[in-house]
Amino acid sequence: MIPFFKTITKKIIIVIAIAGVVGAATVCGIWAYLASRPDPITNEFVPANVSCEIDETFENGVKSDVSIRNTGNVPAYIRAIVVVNFQNSNGEVLATAPEEGKDYTVIWAKSGWIKGSDGFWYYSSAVAPGKNTTDLIESAGVITAPESFALNIRVIASAIQAEPAEAVNQAWNVSVSNGILIPDR
Repeated sequence: MIPFFKTITKKIIIVIAIAGVVGAATVCGIWAYLASRPDPITNEFVPANVSCEIDETFENGVKSDVSIRNTGNVPAYIRAIVVVNFQNSNGEVLATAPEEGKDYTVIWAKSGWIKGSDGFWYYSSAVAPGKNTTDLIESAGVITAPESFALNIRVIASAIQAEPAEAVNQAWNVSVSNGILIPDR
C-alpha cells in the first residue's frame, strides 16, 4: 500500500511544482509588462471658449475700420448688430432714431458680411481663434445731431462655436452649408 501513497504524493508534488512555475511565470510576466509600460498619458481636456470683441478706430468723431476679433480658442461664427441713436452726456437716449443719410453716414465694407432679416449682420465664414473678420463698417460719422446730443453708433457682436453646424443652425436660425453661413432671410 505504500507504493500507492508514493505515487499520489509524487503526483501532488508534480502538480504543486507545475502550479508554482506557472504562478511564478504569471507574476513575472505581469511585473515585466507593468514595468515596461511608460508613464500614464495625461489627457488634458480644454473646454471650448467662445468669445469675441470689437476692433475699431474712433478719431475726430468718425468710427472706422470696425471688425470683430475671435478671442476664443475655437473657430467661431460671428454676428453683429449696429445700434444707432442720439445720446446726451447723462446717458439719456433721444426717442427719435437718427436716419442714415440724413443724420449720419455709414460706408459699409460688407465683404464677407450678409445682413439677415433679423437685423443682424452675419460673417459668412468661421473665424479662427485670434483672427478678425473683414471690416463691417469702413467709416461712420455724424452729419447733424440735436443740440446737447451726440451720435452714438454701437456695434454689438456675438460669437458661436462653428462646430457642430447644427448648433449654429438652431441657436441663430441660420443655415451652414460647406462651412458658409447663410442667414435665413
